[in-house]
Amino acid sequence: MKKILGLAVIIAIGYLSYNHFFNKPISPDESDFRRIEDAYDSALSRYGQSNRMFAVSGMDITADIQDVANTVERLKKELADLKGRVADDELLQKIAGLESKMDKFLSDKR
Repeated sequence: MKKILGLAVIIAIGYLSYNHFFNKPISPDESDFRRIEDAYDSALSRYGQSNRMFAVSGMDITADIQDVANTVERLKKELADLKGRVADDELLQKIAGLESKMDKFLSDKR
């Protein structure tokens, strides 16, 4: 029992040390970008699920597709607001990449 407890303590110390030394803290802007990116990925997942549901059952998915498009448009506006207040070049490149993905998705849906 002592060996298992000792191993658990060593693993916990290793995990905390790794996070402390190798994971740099993120800025609020980076955090906002990650939130928007995750929401976009979630919207694309819902889009894929709607298409699979249509393929299997033949149900009308127009409302689902429109909801995803509205979500992506809202996220695009949030991303534009974020872009206006960011000064970090690396983050601006990530924002530009996500904006182009959103533009492509929206242009394909219209």
